[in-house]
Amino acid sequence: MTLSTTDTLLLADFINLKKDESFIEIGSGVGCLSFIVIDRQPDFKRAILVDIQEEPFRVLKRNIEENMLQERVTLVNRDARDLLVLFPKMSNSFDVVFTNPPHIVKGRGRLSPYTEKAVSNTELLLTLRDIAHIASYFLKIKGRLYMIHRSERLKEIITELDDFNLEVKRLCFVHTGKIRPSKRVLVEARKGGRPGIRVEPPIFL
Repeated sequence: MTLSTTDTLLLADFINLKKDESFIEIGSGVGCLSFIVIDRQPDFKRAILVDIQEEPFRVLKRNIEENMLQERVTLVNRDARDLLVLFPKMSNSFDVVFTNPPHIVKGRGRLSPYTEKAVSNTELLLTLRDIAHIASYFLKIKGRLYMIHRSERLKEIITELDDFNLEVKRLCFVHTGKIRPSKRVLVEARKGGRPGIRVEPPIFL
């Protein structure tokens, strides 16, 4: 199992989507994460799935059509930052936003020579601050943002989310062994939430 697949499954287990709630997935790829969430909560109200890459989007579109979800799921093959312009009347109207975003800051580490992988892993087109801005724009007060990210960037995550009125409320650290440091952290933030973080028991892979 690849790390990206593991991240998807971990985040899916961490997300709590309730009946009649609406959601946005930023960077949906072929839709694996959203389909797990929908399978667990089929009575969702509506959703927007956005991904900038064309090939994964074609697969996503086919998957949505085969599952007859077109009436409730809107697909957007654009830069996620364009959502604010495309849906200006939908601000403050979603219950949940979730994402497995690019984890690597541009200019740090090696950049993959494969465009699709580079865009998925490195903040070439979408930064952590962009994620915070988009989530804050679309979430209702008390709406929730869920993400998985690198543990080493936790301070930056909390700071960026706080700048957009997103209060971190729940954390879960993921370890690849009991004596190894955490590589990933699952984050739940609440728009307009009160201070106070619950740290869940760690996950050991």
